[in-house]
Order: sequence, then structure tokens, then C-alpha cells
Amino acid sequence: MTALGYRLVDRKFMKLTNVYLLTLVLFLALNMPSGAQQPTKGLPRVGVIFSFGTAADTPSPIYQAYTQGLRDLGYIEGKNIILERRYAEGRLDRMAPFVQEFVQQKVDAILGVNNVVIRAAKEATKTIPIVMISSVDPVAAGYVETFAHPGGNITGVAWLNRDISAKRIELLKELLSKLSRIGILWDVDGPGPAVAFKEYNAAAGAFKLELRSLEIRGPTPDLAGALQGAKNANTDAVIVVGNPMMSQHMKTLFPLVTKHRIPSMTEEDRYVEAGGLISYGANLSDLYRRAAEYTVEILKGAKPADLSVKLASKFDIVVNLKTAHQIGVVVPHHVLVQADKVIK
Repeated sequence: MTALGYRLVDRKFMKLTNVYLLTLVLFLALNMPSGAQQPTKGLPRVGVIFSFGTAADTPSPIYQAYTQGLRDLGYIEGKNIILERRYAEGRLDRMAPFVQEFVQQKVDAILGVNNVVIRAAKEATKTIPIVMISSVDPVAAGYVETFAHPGGNITGVAWLNRDISAKRIELLKELLSKLSRIGILWDVDGPGPAVAFKEYNAAAGAFKLELRSLEIRGPTPDLAGALQGAKNANTDAVIVVGNPMMSQHMKTLFPLVTKHRIPSMTEEDRYVEAGGLISYGANLSDLYRRAAEYTVEILKGAKPADLSVKLASKFDIVVNLKTAHQIGVVVPHHVLVQADKVIK
């Protein structure tokens, strides 16, 4: 074959090859799942469990505070960090399996958003860093050795929610001058609420108040029955003990509380935004932003054992005047002036 003949064959071969490659690219593009992203292999991954809600829900403000905290420090989800999201939908029994899944995936860090997750993560791994947001004393709970020197693979922030149980009752007495009988609405299956009930029981005794236990359990709590029992017992107010299961049902809970015209004290502002009367607790958005700072430090190479645990420094009182009007409660001026936020 002449040189010209070889050149003609080569050109024909190249043309066929290009057609084949173009066809292959088109085939792959047409058959790629919708919404597929570019490969993210090699990016750091953080396991995050949403205590309540589903993937279809808009992330709560506190989770948005965490992702915004990451962004402020240069970590943008999908660009240079992956958040492995799981949704417990208020089910405590779903959290430990999610933690196990994170361990098997060998994520770079786990965000421990409540005591069930923190405890499960501590038992599941001694090597993967855990950034906790603890509502209890992490030293007393055995999560860390000391605040200054955690000593293991756990660090983060703590808000000692139980230590301010008495303050909530004191605030209720300021709000309701004739307060004599309170009900504690709590999930009997939750370890955190069990501790909370003991604290509220002790605080109620110190204030010489009668206490009624309003026990519920998930996943489908009898909220109507518990609140009817509170009404029948002439309960002056209800303290709602927060946990993932309670958060999952708060949009059902507070219309019932309003229907029975029972004043409610809650532990987090999101319950007041859902229709509760008043809340006193740590500013969780601030804690989640600080948890983002710990996450970034760890991703950059810091060891949890060397990062001291920080306590909450900002506590908020939130009052819902719309709810107060609906249940016929006049909020005293001296309570309103203490409020960090008033919902009208």
C-alpha cells in the first residue's frame, strides 16, 4: 500500500474513533442519574445526624448556623467538604445505627448533636474525631476527662441544660404570680428527659410547688391525653422537656397546649416559635457555629484531645406574646424587659 493509502486509512480510522467516542460520551450523559454531581472523592466528610425532620424539610436554623459557620471558615458543602446527612425523624433508636454507618464509611469527623449520638459515637470509635454539642456536663457523663484536656477523641461545646432547670421554674413564678402546681411533659424513653425530670422535681420542691409527671413515649406519643390530664389536675403551667422525639411533634403539641389554655415553659426557642409561651436556654445557633469552628480545626489537623471543651456563654429568654394573648396570660413588664426576643 502506498504512503497516500496509509494516510487515507489512518484518517478514516481516526474519524471512526472520534464518532465512537462522541457516541459514548452522549450515551453516558443521557444515562447519568438526574442531579448527579461531579465526583467528590478525596474531600473531607463529616457525619451529621438530624435529630428530627426529613430530607425534604428545610434545615432548622441551628443546622443552618453550623453550615454557615463552616462557610465562614472557607468550607462549602459540595465544594471542599461533604456532609453525610442522616435523618432520625425523632427516633432515638435510629441514631446508633447511623453512627455505625459513619464509622464504617470512615468519615473524618462526627457531629454529636445530642447525648444519644455522643454516647453511641464514643462506644463505636476511639479514632474518629467527635465534635459534641452536649446538654449535660461532659465530664460527669464520661465523654471527656476534663474540660481543659478532653484526653480522647471527643471535644466541643456544652450547655449544661440541666443546671438551669431551677431558673426556668423561677422565671415561671415571675410570669405567673399564683403558680402552685406544674406539670413536666417528658419522654420516658429518653435518657436526657429522665435526668431532667429529677432536676425539675428537686427544683419544684425547693420552690414549694406541687409537681405532676406528664409521661409520654414515642414514636407516636399521646400528647392529647397527657395535656387533658394536666387540665383535669388543674395544672397551672407545663414545662416541656426537649428531646428529638418532642421536637418531631412540636407542631402538634403546642396547638393542643393553646387549646387547653395552659402556659408553657420550654427549653429551646424553637418551641416558642412553634407556639410555646416562654423559653429559657442556651443560644443553640451560637453553639452550632462554635461546633463548626471545632470541625474546621480538626479537619486541619488538630487533635480533639488538645482542644478544650467550651461552655455556653449566651442564654436567651424568648416570649411569644401571640400565644400569651390566645391563652389569656398577661406577661408582666419585668419579664418582658428581660426577654432577648419577643414574638408578636
